[in-house]
Amino acid sequence: MRHIFALPITLLLLGITIAHAQDNPRQAPRREAAEPFQQMFSLPGVDFNESQLAEVAKLREQFVPKLEENQRQWNAIVTDEQQRARREAFQQARDAGKTGQALRDAVNAAVQLSDEQKAEQTKLLGQRNQLAADVRSKLLELLTDEQRTQVRLPQRVQQQKPPTQANVKYGPHERNVMDLWLADSDKPTPILVSIHGGGFLGGDKSVSPQLLEQCLESGISVAAITYRFSSQAIAPASFHDSARAVQFIRHHAKQWNINPAKVAATGGSAGAGISLWLGFHDDLADANSDDPVLRESTRLSCMMVVGGQTTYDPRAIRKLFPESDTYKHGALARLYDVDLEQLDNLPDGEIPIIRRVFSDHTSHKR
Repeated sequence: MRHIFALPITLLLLGITIAHAQDNPRQAPRREAAEPFQQMFSLPGVDFNESQLAEVAKLREQFVPKLEENQRQWNAIVTDEQQRARREAFQQARDAGKTGQALRDAVNAAVQLSDEQKAEQTKLLGQRNQLAADVRSKLLELLTDEQRTQVRLPQRVQQQKPPTQANVKYGPHERNVMDLWLADSDKPTPILVSIHGGGFLGGDKSVSPQLLEQCLESGISVAAITYRFSSQAIAPASFHDSARAVQFIRHHAKQWNINPAKVAATGGSAGAGISLWLGFHDDLADANSDDPVLRESTRLSCMMVVGGQTTYDPRAIRKLFPESDTYKHGALARLYDVDLEQLDNLPDGEIPIIRRVFSDHTSHKR
């Protein structure tokens, strides 16, 4: 049986920090020296032009009030006494030389959040992650193809533990690459496949440093993959790329000391959607393929996602939210290269693309 489960988010107890400063004044419009949520409305490595800056300003007007309300609710969860306990425990643990999971465990033990508080924090963090994913997706929509190549990873991702193997080619396209961290183990290890988000228009192979640390400490190997953008190849290319990455890992399971029966996937936003698609789609293994990689299973043991979408079928989305134009999202239109303003008038040949990828769970050639 395939499952969806939630990762215990121990960093919740350390609180959410909001970055205010930017080195590049053209990465987001400035109204004052320290705008709230400034970093969320920029893309590292990208200089917005004047027309793009105007659109970013509109996004701020739309999303900042929602983010401020989320932050207000977050701050109200922890009592003053718990805040003091958290600060004291953090300082004491740091003074004792604790880092990583040991530091987080010390803070968690001191704060002693109730189950109700933990549930509320998990809910609010999920909402915040979704808002952040929505903002990033809309920012990526504004970019030219050249600018998309300039988007770089946040520094916190760039500075994580170096992979055991970097830029391993799993397919023919230039974006069919993965980084691989192999856990130290005498027996075959489970593996978590990290699939990046970005509205299918941006992003690169990455994994949270905290998640990576927790996995390796627990004897779980990690692979972070890339896939083709919808600006390079429309759906189902990104989904099939990710499926091939899973098959490629299984094909090399013995070489990498991986347990092929324990393969999981994780991601946020588009990465979450791909993870869910892989987990619930029929197995794409083709026993008769000339390519030995494609003979491997695409099955997952479980999926762990944040800010995921359960469907990318615009017709289904319109039914779920009949009073909203969510189904017309620009990233969704780019995913299929169709005009969603004309959803009911699409040529017959275009609707089956959507149906085949997200509605009919049947295997198909790649």
